[in-house]
Amino acid sequence: MLRKALGYICILVEQILRIGLFAFIGFSFLYGTNCIYFNFDQPPSPFSNSSNTLTSFSELFIPVSQCVKNEFGIAMWSLVIIFSTVLIYKLYQLIDKAWKYKDIQQFYENVMKIQKYGLPNITWHEIVARLREVQHEQQICVNNTDLNELDISHRILRTTNYMVAMINKDILPLKQNWWFIGEWIYFPTQLKRILMFLLFDNYFLSPFKAPGKLKEEYKKREERIRCAEELSRTIKIVGIMFLCLAPIVFCWSILSFFVNYSGYLKLEPTFFNTRRWTGYAKLHLRHFNELDHELDKRLSRASKPANEYMRAFSSPLTVVIINFLHRVLGFIVAFIAVWGIIKEPIFTLPYVLVVISVGGIAFSVMSTCVPDENEVLCPNELMEKIVAHIHYIPSHFITSSHTTRVRDEFANLFSCNYAIVLGELLSPLLTPIVLLWYIQPRTLEIVDFLRNFTVHVDGVGDVCSFALMDVSKHGNPQWLDQGLTKANMQQQAEDGKTELSVLHFALMNPNWQPPASSSVFIQNFREQVASAAKDEHSGVQSLAYCNSLHSVATLGSKYASLVNSIDQSMHQSYPRSSNSLQSSSLRREKVITSGMNHAEGPPYHAQNGIWTSVTEVENINPIEARAADMSLSALFLHELHDKQMGSLTSPDQSRCEQQQGVETGEESPLLELRMGENNYVQ
Repeated sequence: MLRKALGYICILVEQILRIGLFAFIGFSFLYGTNCIYFNFDQPPSPFSNSSNTLTSFSELFIPVSQCVKNEFGIAMWSLVIIFSTVLIYKLYQLIDKAWKYKDIQQFYENVMKIQKYGLPNITWHEIVARLREVQHEQQICVNNTDLNELDISHRILRTTNYMVAMINKDILPLKQNWWFIGEWIYFPTQLKRILMFLLFDNYFLSPFKAPGKLKEEYKKREERIRCAEELSRTIKIVGIMFLCLAPIVFCWSILSFFVNYSGYLKLEPTFFNTRRWTGYAKLHLRHFNELDHELDKRLSRASKPANEYMRAFSSPLTVVIINFLHRVLGFIVAFIAVWGIIKEPIFTLPYVLVVISVGGIAFSVMSTCVPDENEVLCPNELMEKIVAHIHYIPSHFITSSHTTRVRDEFANLFSCNYAIVLGELLSPLLTPIVLLWYIQPRTLEIVDFLRNFTVHVDGVGDVCSFALMDVSKHGNPQWLDQGLTKANMQQQAEDGKTELSVLHFALMNPNWQPPASSSVFIQNFREQVASAAKDEHSGVQSLAYCNSLHSVATLGSKYASLVNSIDQSMHQSYPRSSNSLQSSSLRREKVITSGMNHAEGPPYHAQNGIWTSVTEVENINPIEARAADMSLSALFLHELHDKQMGSLTSPDQSRCEQQQGVETGEESPLLELRMGENNYVQ
């Protein structure tokens, strides 16, 4: 976090301002409830009679001492005590974090020799390399002589990997089917924090007694019922507590909403009609051991085609109605505004300013709902581009990408801001319901998951076994060559999660030594790419891979537009000049030395690239090449998967030309993992 926040001072100021915002919202709530004459023209306001005239805006505010003495009752004093307790606890957390971040800063500067002014221009790969050097010199980790990239990722992403795996295996029931809105994936920030607290962070109540140490009773099969009952009781208590506090927390959420979004309502109302990736998507689409900045970069590149895909769906009837309302509303607002300019007393009439303000906001929002008449969008092509970046989608997303069903399912991942904000606003009311009616009944499955899929790694502690990225234990036969995995249905990761995670981590960490079966998988995949390239190039002169990524488009006609999209997104993600790559070495140097703290992988060409191994990459930026390499690997692996599943009838046929049904499988019983041996037994 210190590297991401670019220094100790930045992160400390950020934490202080967060507490300051919390105090501001709390004071505004307590003071505004009783100490402001909102209805100043009615009793008990002193300005309700003609003898007292309101001459200043400040007269509407009751002095704090007078308000506390006359207006504060038992209920208000109870809120003051609750608010003060939370504020003191946050201040304690701030002091504790400040000392910890100070220690981290000193470790960076004194041990790793990384000064604060160098943080923006140092890659994560360089930090890992220096950390490994320090380990060799000082043995900061006493259990291991060496720290590899995977060990470091396990320590940072331990709980995140568990959450990614539980969502991948559908252990957490986040998909609710409510009769009045259909299927809805509800995963607000408050629910995520509570789940992290209950399952990982609270070492008294959670299954973990310390970071990387699962409680012994959770490792024993004979204790599974008792552990599930304890966890169920804990979730029930927390759920009831939040249900009782729901009115207070809901009022707090409303006030927080106005503090955070009132500026958007007035100055940029179209913000609420734009889209972004949901909290559920950021876990569902995440690779095992993928760092935050790598995920953010990948999803940001997918945002443009995702927006275009959602714009490709518009009801003609809806467009006609919106166009009509858009014109009528625009005329009404303009008419009142012009009339008020000519006759100023118009603005003193009741609700005139309200009509102008609300009408202006509605006009702006409707403007974004009217599609561009000159824009022609192909859902199938856009979904291909989305897959190249997000990597994880069901097969029917491509074969049926033109349908409203897929559009609605994809909207759960890439939702409008107003839906996300509304979900966060209602979370104080809905989160207790989800905990009590959906999460609590699944505690036995959660306990079994933790027991079955927790392994001990020397020097690291207990980690999620999926995060080891061993295809022999968690690979899916539908995504692998025959004989590479021994996993059954319950052990398999879904949607090619293990296979894509292996490719991603190996590409971002060229020095990583994967497990034997994963190494074979990578080698087989590389050979399939080389074979496909050779087949496509037979009898045709190969295109040079020097100034662009377009040569990889020779693997199939559908890749041409995709690679162009990847190339454009790379230009947006990293600073580029208009000069060619060959004509300016200074330009390449600028890319590799500016803002490198968010770069994906090392700033040099990796020899283990899947696509770059069959092409020439001397004149392409290595960071761009690596991101494109992963995008094309994901797309190619999806196509191999579809061919293996029989969704393609010929090698040259595109997935989007095929239609296939969605298969559902019966879940097999959970397996018991023998701790410390990395093997599974029935």
